Amino acid sequence: MIVTMPKRLLVVLLLLLNLQQLHAQKTDLQRLEDLKLKIKQATYYDSSTVFSLGKQCIQLAKRLRKENEIGYVYQYYGSFNYYTNNLSEAKKYYFKSISVGEKTKDFKLINSTKIRLNFITLDQDALKAEDGFKELLKEAKKGNYIENQLEIYNGFGIMYETRLMYDKATESYLKGLRISEKHNKKFSTGYLLNNLALLKLKAKKYEEAKKDLERALILSTETNESRLRLNVLNNLGLVTHEIKDFPGSIIHYKQTVLEAKKIGFPAGILAAYINLSSSYLDNKQLIEASKSSDSALAIVQTYRDPLFLINAYIIRGMVSTEQKDFPTAKRCIDSVRFFLHSYNDPNFKKELIGLQSKLASAQGNFKLAYELEREYSSLSDSIREVSNENEQMRLQTIYGKERLENALTDSKQRNKILRTKSELKSANYRFVFLVILSVFLLVIAAIYIYNVRKSRKIKSVFSQKLIEQIDEERSRISKDLHDDIGQSLAVVKSKLNLFSTGKIQQIDGLDHEIGGILEQTRVLSHQLHPTALEKIGLERALNSIIEKTQSGTDMLCNFDFDLEGKVMDLETSSQIYRIIQECISNTIKHAHASALKVSVEQKNGEIIVQYRDNGIGISDSQNKLGLGLLTIRERTAIIGGRLEMKTGTNKGISLTITI
Repeated sequence: MIVTMPKRLLVVLLLLLNLQQLHAQKTDLQRLEDLKLKIKQATYYDSSTVFSLGKQCIQLAKRLRKENEIGYVYQYYGSFNYYTNNLSEAKKYYFKSISVGEKTKDFKLINSTKIRLNFITLDQDALKAEDGFKELLKEAKKGNYIENQLEIYNGFGIMYETRLMYDKATESYLKGLRISEKHNKKFSTGYLLNNLALLKLKAKKYEEAKKDLERALILSTETNESRLRLNVLNNLGLVTHEIKDFPGSIIHYKQTVLEAKKIGFPAGILAAYINLSSSYLDNKQLIEASKSSDSALAIVQTYRDPLFLINAYIIRGMVSTEQKDFPTAKRCIDSVRFFLHSYNDPNFKKELIGLQSKLASAQGNFKLAYELEREYSSLSDSIREVSNENEQMRLQTIYGKERLENALTDSKQRNKILRTKSELKSANYRFVFLVILSVFLLVIAAIYIYNVRKSRKIKSVFSQKLIEQIDEERSRISKDLHDDIGQSLAVVKSKLNLFSTGKIQQIDGLDHEIGGILEQTRVLSHQLHPTALEKIGLERALNSIIEKTQSGTDMLCNFDFDLEGKVMDLETSSQIYRIIQECISNTIKHAHASALKVSVEQKNGEIIVQYRDNGIGISDSQNKLGLGLLTIRERTAIIGGRLEMKTGTNKGISLTITI
């Protein structure tokens, strides 16, 4: 007995299974997005996290049949290598991402990855990158890819900043910001506000910069974007330090340290400790400054980045000098000297001299301190922009306001002279370029005129020789008609007259004579127009003239024909027939050859016609533009072919025509 399940219960079970499957798929999709976010946030610093999470993400994307998501993982791999300055690997993964995008028709992914490739171009060629961003922006607008548009406007801003075009950089960031706010893109709004704030910081608009950063901090917290929050906190510390709010900058740098530790970003932790130590020092909290600088040094010993090493030792040296710990300060100075051998930056050299001056002054060696300050001043004058206002105040304290103004005036004057020299140099380069361009154009024009005149001369010679040949051909035809056909017809007419007048009783053999006249007429007609081509085709027509050549001369003739079933039009066949006919005629008349070979074959969709003989050839001193060869060139051009000729004294001649 078979027990059947009620239909309603079956429907309910199927519905529950579908709901369970949908729930599982929704869970997997959310997990995929979470993995992508974690990979994206780790791309600055943690290779193990990036690639292990990436592997999980790829497996999950395959299970969900979302192949395009694999392209985004490759994009994150490329970004990690870009941030670690491994550009060749970055490009490799970016190209793999584009390949996935093309396969899955994900044009947003393609556009997004090309934006990142263009940032690599920006590091090498800003003008080329600008054109790249413009083209990518058109694509992003066409596809309405909002996130991509925002990245491009951010790219424009960064590009203009590197070119010191701050107005255009601000304009680009603001364009992106308006679009981001319109579409409620909190993360994009945050990083655009952060970049705008840095521009305002450079322009010393500290309060405006602070407002933008405080707003960006709220957005980064709402979106849980730890990397953005880290940058914003650090920049808030910079702003508050500039406005002498040292307690405020200490709070922000402490939060920066915590944020960097939370995401495991060693470089971020290190930079935060250095900045925190500087704020403690300026706030006269020497014990805390010492602890922070020691923490920075402990990290930098394993990190081994020259930039951070120098900064850490300079700040530790300053703290030690304030604490009257002169041996430690001296060791820090020696360490900075050592690392400057491999990282010779004038700003760091200036900071080193400043630290040495402070140490000399703290030890009571005022003469050495004065000499170091003079060296510091000289080096500062050679740097176009004074690094920060604190250094200006320090110079003013030592030398007085008048000396500082004079130094700044001299610096501005030198900068003006340098700009003038640069403009003159640029003008000279433009002048040289125009001269070279003019000469190049004149040479091109001269070559063009020469070729035109040569072509006209060749055509004139060809036309003249062609007329001469036509006249000769007409004369030959006239002679054939008069001497052969005309005389034969006259004999026939005479016999007919004699027969009609009864002078002869029979006209035996007259039909044979008339047949001979018809054969002569047919041969002459075929020479004027090869009608056999229409009837028997090119292969048999060529075979016929080659057999006649072999039977009528002592030459050994060879003929190959293989077009693999391809049928040529009558015009092409006729021109090839005439070309071979002309070649054979030239060989018989001039070459003194004992053998010739003709081949017509098809290779890779092209028809290859070859003619070779083993005659005396044409020497360099002989005229290679005779009427025969000119005619062959013209016939080749008519059928759209390419002619190649190889010859030389006692080397025969080889003609190859490719159609």
